[in-house]
Amino acid sequence: MKEFEIRPRKLFSEYLELSKRDIEIFFSDHSSFEEINCPGCVLKSDQVAFVKHGFTYKKCPECLTLFVSPRPTNEMISDFYRRSESSRFWAEHFYPETAEARREMIFKPRAEVINKLLSELDIPEPRSIVDVGAGYGIFLEEIRKYGFFDQVIAIEPNKDLAQCCREKNITVFEKAVEDIEVNELKASVVCSFEVFEHLFDPDNFILSMKKLLKPGGVLLFTTLTISGFDLLMLGEHSKSISPPHHINFLSVEGIRALIKRCGLTEILIETPGKLDVDIVKNMYDEIPDLKLPDFVEYLIKNRDATTHKEFQDFLQKNNLSSHIRVIARND
Repeated sequence: MKEFEIRPRKLFSEYLELSKRDIEIFFSDHSSFEEINCPGCVLKSDQVAFVKHGFTYKKCPECLTLFVSPRPTNEMISDFYRRSESSRFWAEHFYPETAEARREMIFKPRAEVINKLLSELDIPEPRSIVDVGAGYGIFLEEIRKYGFFDQVIAIEPNKDLAQCCREKNITVFEKAVEDIEVNELKASVVCSFEVFEHLFDPDNFILSMKKLLKPGGVLLFTTLTISGFDLLMLGEHSKSISPPHHINFLSVEGIRALIKRCGLTEILIETPGKLDVDIVKNMYDEIPDLKLPDFVEYLIKNRDATTHKEFQDFLQKNNLSSHIRVIARND
């Protein structure tokens, strides 16, 4: 898999440009922004890493998590996702135009791997799985094919996306996970993919998913981690570090601290990302004066695709890729 196969350069660049314009509309007034402590280890940090599009990214001196602070309130973020031009572009153009490529390259492999991982665990019966922020329901559609789960359930607050899930015969709760009552839903597995990095309050999100779990149930989520190669190499130049969308980049150590603080027991933390080297190479080609460490520049310029793949494999195996998968149990 290559970066431009799932996020075509022209389409993604248009989305990022719209996002920058939306910042002026929705976030020009910082007077309501709120300071937060590190969302990983909760240490207060005044160490500014950089400022991007008017958003201040801080680095935790303890666990090295990267995060926006001060940040827009949860209400401001919700309003942005409801009304912004970039969000509309993502829903009406970017995602539909890349949906089938993402099905083949992301959702099908994800469903296969997760089915295998969960099949090896003790999952409370009857087995049900909830996808928080289910979008178009493609992951649930794919995981259902394996027959491991008796029921698949979507939590999707967007009315149009919720309807897409219903059309796939998926049970839908059309609200935010934080708004679901304790006894309204109980599941064997609760999962979420690429939602965590967008959140105002990661603790509340994890605890809200935890409350949906049966005793012994399993929480699974994926996100971006600042412990990963491409984010560490590119820093503020990374297109993944894109306010106001992505504001939380916990380190591996920060994620461990978070799930422990939320009363969950770690089963697995791994970084199965496939794109770190390709992303760095693409940015090196795009920005002529981009400064990289000598070793990385040599790797990108002077070594072939075989070496790049083997280096990516090394990153995966040693929890050094920027795409992270977390599995924890509600004991």
